[in-house]
Formats: sequence, C-alpha cells, structure tokens
Amino acid sequence: MVAGTKNFSRQKIDSFLSVIKDSVPLWVLGTEELSHQTGLINTFEYLSGATDQLSEASAALSLLAWQQNPLNRSAAKRCLELNNSSLTDKTCNLLNWLIETTKTEIPTQDLENLLHAGDKALIIRHLFPLLRGNSGLIWLAHSWDTLLRLENAELAENALNLVRWDKNNIQLKHRLNAQFNFLYRPSEEAITTLKDLDHDIWSLWKDYIHSELLLRTGETVEGREILAELWKNNIWNLNWGQKLHGLLNPVDTTNALSRSREVAILLYSWNNGKLIENTLKNVAASNIGNARVFALNNGSDDSTGQVVSESQALFKEGHYKGIQLPVNVGAPAARNWLLAKPEVRKSRWAVFLDDDVKLEENWLEELLGTAQSYGNPGAVGCRITSTGTPRSLQSADYHLFPPGNGASQIEGLSEQVRIFDSCRNAFDYGQFSYTRPALHVSGCCHMLNMEAIHQCGDFDVRFNPTQFDDLERDLRAALGGFKHVYAGQMRIGHIQHSSLAKAANVRSMAQVFGNKIKLESKYSEQDLNKLFAQDLTQLWKDTHSKWKEMSENLY
Repeated sequence: MVAGTKNFSRQKIDSFLSVIKDSVPLWVLGTEELSHQTGLINTFEYLSGATDQLSEASAALSLLAWQQNPLNRSAAKRCLELNNSSLTDKTCNLLNWLIETTKTEIPTQDLENLLHAGDKALIIRHLFPLLRGNSGLIWLAHSWDTLLRLENAELAENALNLVRWDKNNIQLKHRLNAQFNFLYRPSEEAITTLKDLDHDIWSLWKDYIHSELLLRTGETVEGREILAELWKNNIWNLNWGQKLHGLLNPVDTTNALSRSREVAILLYSWNNGKLIENTLKNVAASNIGNARVFALNNGSDDSTGQVVSESQALFKEGHYKGIQLPVNVGAPAARNWLLAKPEVRKSRWAVFLDDDVKLEENWLEELLGTAQSYGNPGAVGCRITSTGTPRSLQSADYHLFPPGNGASQIEGLSEQVRIFDSCRNAFDYGQFSYTRPALHVSGCCHMLNMEAIHQCGDFDVRFNPTQFDDLERDLRAALGGFKHVYAGQMRIGHIQHSSLAKAANVRSMAQVFGNKIKLESKYSEQDLNKLFAQDLTQLWKDTHSKWKEMSENLY
C-alpha cells in the first residue's frame, strides 16, 4: 500500500478515533463527497503536526481523491504535494505529466452547453475532432464525466480511444477504461480490465473496485477479505469501514415478513399512469408478505385513475385499496390523506414509495430487518440510484451541518438549514452500501414508524405542491426524540430525479426556493444546533462501536 494508516491494531484505532473526534469531528459524516474530501485533506494537513496519524490520513485521502478523479488537475497537484516522498517515480511522472498537460485554458462554457444538450451527432461533429488534436486530453478531462452519464457506451468509449495515448500516459487510459467497464459492462468482464492497472499507481482505487466487483459477482468472501485488508491499512476511510462492518454483520432478515401484516405500503400519483402501473406491478412481484397496499390517484387526467382502480387484480383480496381524488391536492396532503385511512392509522409502519421506482425482491424484508436491528426507529430509508446504465446515486444518508456553515443559496436569506448530501450524484460504486443512523432519509422510499406520526404529526401542507416536506417531517420527528436509520445495503431504482438541480424552469425554481424559505422559518438556530449535536453524537457512537468491534475481530 502506497499510503495509509499502518500497523493495524486496537490501540491504533482507539488513538485515531480519539484524535479525529477532537480535531476533525465532521470526518464522521463521510470520506467520499469530493468537496468534503478536499476540506478533510486540508484540515488533516493543517493539523498534521499534532500526530503522524493525521499526516498519514491527509496523504492517503489525497491519493484516493486523485485516483477517484484521475483527470482532476487540482486533485493531482494536491496528491503530489502530500505524497511526493512516498510515491514511485512512475506515479510522480504521471502526475507531473498530467498537471503540465492540463494547464491550458479551454472554453469550458461552450463545451458544457454542447454536452448538456446530449445530441450525439453534435458531440461527434464538434468535440471528437478536438479530442484527436494536441490538446485532446484537456478536452477529455472536462468532458469525461458527462460523457459517461449520457448512457451511450459507444460515445464514451470512442471518445476515450480518440485521445493520443503513449507510454507516458497509457496508465491513465487504462484507469479510465477500467472505470468505463465497471459502469457499462458486466462485472465479470470488468474485473478482467483491472489487470492492466499498475497497482503502484492505482493501489487504493484498484483494490476497492476489485472488491466491489467480486461482491457483485457473488464472490462475497474474497471481496470482503480484500476490503478488510484495504480498510485495515486505511482506517481513516469512513465509508470503507462502514461498508465492511455491514458485510461482516449483515442485517438479519429471518422471519422479517412475519411482521409484514403491520405494514401499509402507500403510493400516490398525478398524471404518471404508466409509471405507477409499472411500480404497482413491481410491488406485487416483490416479497411483501401480508402488507396492505394503498394507491391514491391525485386528481389525474391521464390513465392514472384507471390504473389505480384496476391494480386490485395484482394483489391478494383485501390487501389493496385504490383511492380517487377529483383534484390534485399536492404531495404533502396526498400523503396525509393516505395516513388518515383507518387501516393505515392502525398499522405499525407506513412505507411511502414514489410512483416511479424499481424494487429489489427483498426490499421490504431489508427495511423491516433494519428497523428491528435498530430498535424500531422513527424512520428507515435506503440507497436510491438511477435505473439506467451507468448507475448513479440520487441519495444516501443525509446529515446536518451546524447553522451558519457556508454562504446562502438565496440572496437576502440567512440560510441555516444545511443538509450534507453525502453522495451528491456520484456513480454507484457501492461506497454507500452500509447501514447507520441518519438525520434524514430519502422520501422516495420512506418507512415511517406510525408512533412518530401520532406523536409528532404528519406532513406539513404548507410545503405544497412538493419539495422539503419529507425532510421537514424528519427534522420535526428528530426534535421529538425519534431516530432515523439509513439502510444502504438495500437499493431502490428511481426513474425520475426531482431536485433543486433538476428544476426545469423559473417557476419550478421559484417553488423550490419558496419552500426552502418556509423550511428556514420553521426552525430556530437553537433547534438546528440541537439536531446537529444529536446527529453527530449518534454518528460517533455508531462509529466507535463498529470500529471497536472490527478491531477485535480482525486483529
């Protein structure tokens, strides 16, 4: 291993956690999101004089950040600065070559407009000749991530092959090709491309990706062993440690469906007839035991009403109820309408699903098993990804920054509610496949403890028609003493992705900002500081417990 925390032992882990909790408490939020990585690297480096462990962590995390983002010039420069004395000559040469080659400025705004249009013919006509030129790598560096996201394997692969590669940079091509194959090819095929990667250059990324590919192909023992050795040498990596603990201690779903009679599965839809039809079929085909399903047509004028009525045939008699509303009452009110049904009020769990999801067969078992493992918390959610190829993350576990952290997105507003989006639309490499406490989980799949609803109230209709209503309810429940859990070992695919970044026009942006202002007005700085402290305390308690357990079992 080029860099990392050496000489794994219980004492080493205890010392590291003690130092990191006192000096960099927000480390516990995660080590994957790029801007957070940068902050951690800088903080570790600034405090490195206090202990060698922080110096090692800074160097190793900067190495990983570059290996994860090999075309990022800033990441390459930081990696070289902090690891220069420990890197092999070939790694230093590659980093220096990359830094020098990518220093030329190009018109990135024009490139972004071209790429975001998503027109294959225009990209081939305007970008591909530039990739063949002397500055080809610079153009690739600014376009590679977007090319991968266009869901066109031929386009991305051809772009990669157009750049002039030689002995000075061929390892960079091998690294990008390995990423392409991970995202677009079957896992069995993707594993074979890892052999082209020089381990001295790509050590951390190569070992992690190898582990994940083995896990995806069913080679669980070998994949887990590689991850264990990787984490033992790099105990600063929060995500790897959380994931490893989950693999060593899978959620017990034995007899989970025996509790399914306590579950109400709730869906609502407006003018999404085809999508909710597919989702209801997906629900019916999954393992839901004796759970009852309630679907609400929220004033649609397409086929949604017919689908809601006819889906009765998909489920056991007495286990499905369709509800028709003559007008669209908005998302919060639709949720409340479902929660107000007498059968739902009597349930122990209410599971809200978006009308455009693709479910794993065992999704409800994982949620119920997780709930039991964590003492029946106020809410349980899961990992949400896109449904196409390549697969990207839409949401994972959400946490809170302390009030006053950063600039406001809305001019004139003192923005205090700052949620840490740990995955921020990254590709799904399995780096969030863990289970732990969270302040908030995605409303796309939101299993609510009805006791929390009874005690803390349902959804606030002031957030009509949608946006932030699920977050606000989770914050309110957390202030009411209920804990929430992110069950990231379980994945749900989400066809559409509604967020601030995806707002389609000025009107929808105004709606999002309007609801954000309402959210800000509901919570005082004292409330938010309390929520932040509670969240951080439970994260550290969880991490201490898991790291201690693994140090005893792996030592």
